[in-house]
Amino acid sequence: MVFYRKYRPQKFADLVGQEPIRETLLAQLTSGKISHGYLFTGPKGTGKTSTARIFAKAVNCLAYSKRQTANSSKQKAISSQLKFGEPCGRCLTCVSIADGSNLDLIEIDAASNRGIDEIRDLREKIKLSPVFCRFRVWIIDEAHMLTGEAFNALLKTLEEPPGHVIFIMCTTRAQKIPGTISSRLSRFNFSRARPRDLVRATQKVAKAEKINIDSTALAAIAKVADGSYRDALSILDQLAAAGGRIDAEDVRRVAAGGSDLVFEFVKSVAAHDLKSAVVAIEKLNSLEGDTAVFGREIVEFLERIFLHKIGADEVIFSQFDSQEGEHTREVAQAVDFPQIQELLKLFLVAEGEVSLYTSAHIPLLLSAAKYCGEPAGSESVNQKFEEPKHRLTETPTHRNTDSPKHRMASGKSLAKFGAKWDAFLAKVKPLNAHLVAILRSCRPVGFDGENLTIDTFYRFHKDKLEEPKMIMMLEQFLEQVMKQKIHLKINLAQSHERVPKVITQSNIVEAGEDLAKVAAEIFSK
Repeated sequence: MVFYRKYRPQKFADLVGQEPIRETLLAQLTSGKISHGYLFTGPKGTGKTSTARIFAKAVNCLAYSKRQTANSSKQKAISSQLKFGEPCGRCLTCVSIADGSNLDLIEIDAASNRGIDEIRDLREKIKLSPVFCRFRVWIIDEAHMLTGEAFNALLKTLEEPPGHVIFIMCTTRAQKIPGTISSRLSRFNFSRARPRDLVRATQKVAKAEKINIDSTALAAIAKVADGSYRDALSILDQLAAAGGRIDAEDVRRVAAGGSDLVFEFVKSVAAHDLKSAVVAIEKLNSLEGDTAVFGREIVEFLERIFLHKIGADEVIFSQFDSQEGEHTREVAQAVDFPQIQELLKLFLVAEGEVSLYTSAHIPLLLSAAKYCGEPAGSESVNQKFEEPKHRLTETPTHRNTDSPKHRMASGKSLAKFGAKWDAFLAKVKPLNAHLVAILRSCRPVGFDGENLTIDTFYRFHKDKLEEPKMIMMLEQFLEQVMKQKIHLKINLAQSHERVPKVITQSNIVEAGEDLAKVAAEIFSK
């Protein structure tokens, strides 16, 4: 059995990081003033469903009173006089709820039972008295997935349920629960567990399973889990399967790039070093790290820098180790307050877009490029097809105008292709958006009518474009756009090469044409 199921909390005392909720529920139970319905909200893996099951044990535990056989009308009066508390975990009721065999605990997955027909069926079944327990507890998981009609059908039942029924709704998206529903329930907001709480919990499981793991690995698991007890145990389970001693580097390989890689990336971006930032992303890909986790860690790191900038150091350094504190201070010295605000905005957007792309790292690269600006030795898209002034004006008295070399240097030929560049990219984009991003970072430097030469600025871009399948695909698209066979040549630009001075010249209008006449023709259509 996987760890998160084997070590699922069985008592309120076992809940990780939910002390206020635990104390409130126990206070209600010991006073006997329990509600007919509850709404548990919060992030995944924080213990919502586990708390619901523990609550079902507590109200039905045989350690507090004998089973009541009265009818539902008497049950409400009796329940107000009963006192409850922490479930014993040993009686028949507690054991049957723990192993899933109790007939009076009904769990519904709202994602697959979300329609009005399922809710009508529920309304009929809740009229039945409990089979064995004092209360019949209905747990509706992922309640936000219910349809609007299903919620409406549930309204009256939630407002005046039978005395033997307790409803518990669990959801990760409380904003999708209608106000008419949430107002009829006692709401509890579950929060992410603190890193130190997750460290204690995973250490306890590791000790029980006799797993050899060091303290740095436990801290790394707690960080990657992002407050989720279930995620922390899932990572530990995955690491334990490999055997041997587990260290922080093992956690980074399984879960993400780690804090060192996040620091390397953010430090590079803050220094406007786009190349080093790209290298950090490539390292993450080589480690097969989770880009979504990496993006979230970038935002959290930038948040710490923001807090440091406003003087809230006690918030930062009370939760993180000294190394991360040093990393925070080092990057904070490289950026001012407006810059850290800009970085936070950029990477908040990028983090949200990571899940939208098959190449999940692209939003992070684009955000880094937007902040860093164009790399040295590159030029804007509009400038790529513009030629040096001396090439457009010099007289070819000493050159063979029919030579291929001269034709490649011809501004007119390159400008002719430049006018088709956007159409070429549009052909490639539906098939491979990642390839389009690489092409936009390249520079066409020559076109003689048959051969197109492109300069790349990064070795891995050149290697990618020179793959046989890529060359074949790109030449096919070039042939479709230019209506002729074109051969593609890829060069790696030298670091000492400088961008030539350019002049502004249209790649649509030929030299000598009347611009006013052309404009009139365009806008009259």
